Amino acid sequence: MKKLFFLLFTSISYLNYGQSNQILDFKIHFKPQTNYNQTMASSSEYELTYEGSDELIKTITDSGVKNPTITKNTSLVESVLKTGKTNAEGNFPVVIEYLKTLDTNGNTIIPKGTLIYGKGSVSGLPKLDSIVAKDMDETFKNSIFQTVQSSFAQIALPEKKLKIGESFSQESPINIPVGALNIDMMITTIYKLKNITGTNAYFDITQAYTANVSSESLNNITASGTGTGKLIYDIPNNYASENSLDLELLFNVKQDELGIKLKSISKIKQTAGITK
Repeated sequence: MKKLFFLLFTSISYLNYGQSNQILDFKIHFKPQTNYNQTMASSSEYELTYEGSDELIKTITDSGVKNPTITKNTSLVESVLKTGKTNAEGNFPVVIEYLKTLDTNGNTIIPKGTLIYGKGSVSGLPKLDSIVAKDMDETFKNSIFQTVQSSFAQIALPEKKLKIGESFSQESPINIPVGALNIDMMITTIYKLKNITGTNAYFDITQAYTANVSSESLNNITASGTGTGKLIYDIPNNYASENSLDLELLFNVKQDELGIKLKSISKIKQTAGITK
């Protein structure tokens, strides 16, 4: 009986030790001849509050402006990214097709069947070169193209070898429009590996947003933000199968006797189904 207990104890200890010392080879890559069926659902709530003397606020509200003014938006984007065969140089074709894009009112944002073409490689993220969209305004078409291209920069995470409990950070610049102003901010994101189960690795995400308002014309502005989320990393496919974020941004603008406070709360969830 003592021998059996000892064997059970040492076996459990070995399993626990082995799990706690797993090393994850983390790297985000697209692979050739693979389909990435992607969905992104987002919701945002904006609360705009005017601050000042009672007389000033009464003048604003008497003009028909609600104080605070609350706006809510949602969007849903479904797309598929398809990669082709690798050529002799290690490159492969990439095609993104939009299947469904809906705004808060259920209106289509990007026409179904819109295609974006590019080229990927085994060592880097895709670079896009053209967009084909029926009856789409050229300005809007270029805006979509640039937005999608820049989105790859957001998933260009550093390659790391991590044990459970370890973390890494990344800094990313972002420009956020607030009314007629554009505020440059820096996002510091920390990814902490919490667990590895089967073919998935699970991360906790924390974010901090800091604003660059050093310009004299913006010295009446303060801005900050935080974010928390989760990331599920598909180990065999070297890709994030799920990524969710809850964000809160705060902006305060002071102009003479009028103060404007903007609070933004957003929820974003991205999923990817990967098939050969």
